[in-house]
Amino acid sequence: MVKLVVANPLAPSTVHTIPPAKRVGDLTGKTIGLYWNIKAGGDAALDQVERLLGQRYQDASFVRLVGSIGSTVRHLTPADTDNIAASCDAVVGTTGD
Repeated sequence: MVKLVVANPLAPSTVHTIPPAKRVGDLTGKTIGLYWNIKAGGDAALDQVERLLGQRYQDASFVRLVGSIGSTVRHLTPADTDNIAASCDAVVGTTGD
């Protein structure tokens, strides 16, 4: 009799959790980063976010951000995130597919 051994080709799952950032209660006078990863339409969404938040918080300032690595999609490095955290009070990012 022939014995057949079947192996599971799937690797075990790994789960990475990141706690949510502390929420900023009021955006009055804050610097808001607008992060775009270069995916289609994300820039248009950020234009709307800037327009709407700018109307509500007229003394807020906005900074456009893109990642420093990648070509068709731009990713943030740990150094990028450190610089953003040091210069922005809040960040809105877009992704999509």
